[in-house]
Amino acid sequence: MIDFNDLDTDPMTSTPVAPIGAPEEIRAAAHMHNGGDAVFPCPKCLGSGLWRGIRRCFTCQGKGKVSKGVVAAAKGKVTKAANLAAAKAEFEAANPDLMKGLREIAGWHRFAGELLGKFEVYGELTAGQVGAALNSLAEVKRKREEKAAVRATETADRSGEVGVDRINALFATAMESGLKKPMFRTERLTIKPAKLHPGTLYVTDKAAGGEYVGKIVNGQFTARREAATDTLALLCAIAADPLKAATDYGRSTGVCGCCGRELTDPDSVKAGIGPICATKWGL
Repeated sequence: MIDFNDLDTDPMTSTPVAPIGAPEEIRAAAHMHNGGDAVFPCPKCLGSGLWRGIRRCFTCQGKGKVSKGVVAAAKGKVTKAANLAAAKAEFEAANPDLMKGLREIAGWHRFAGELLGKFEVYGELTAGQVGAALNSLAEVKRKREEKAAVRATETADRSGEVGVDRINALFATAMESGLKKPMFRTERLTIKPAKLHPGTLYVTDKAAGGEYVGKIVNGQFTARREAATDTLALLCAIAADPLKAATDYGRSTGVCGCCGRELTDPDSVKAGIGPICATKWGL
């Protein structure tokens, strides 16, 4: 006959086996293991119970206190974020040109945008992804160089040398006189120094809707597609006699070509330029 009392005894010992507790007891034991009834300041709202001082904190339900398990989970997220940031910094330091190139084209290049998305999630790119990215960047560079060559061919006959010594002297005198943003206006073309590129003059054309049509660097005018076929000739005429260009503009428009203001004094209207601007610009 089976002695059912033996079922409560470990066959290797004579010690009765502790019965398995009810689900409530198991949950209670887990609760005690995770900190029991101990509470800690909520890591999300720092114990205030309010998210950003306005709304009730979702993490602690506005209580300001959470259990040990919630704190541990929050610390885990912080550690994970720190590890991800470190991995991203390390990969970026090892591949600066790659990441810079991807960011430059991500706005219109779908594949580059996808790779940057993966980088943000994983903190790095696989060897296969790096290879594909380098191929894409090389293809973009090749196409850009081809387009640049085509543009250079299209505008070669509209580009050329301009003797800008007198124009440069005008701008130098104007800036020495205290003008921070000098601009020289003529009947069609407007010339001004490039703010971020010393020694460069930008040219815009009214015939092109006031659009930028090219630049002058070291006496060489490089035209854009928007430049008309006579732009170079006009620049050469202005460079040869800036005073004539300024006074012709002033007489035909009633506006000073140096400051852009209306000429009201009869003598200035007749001269095509005001005495103050003539002095400041050395005309």
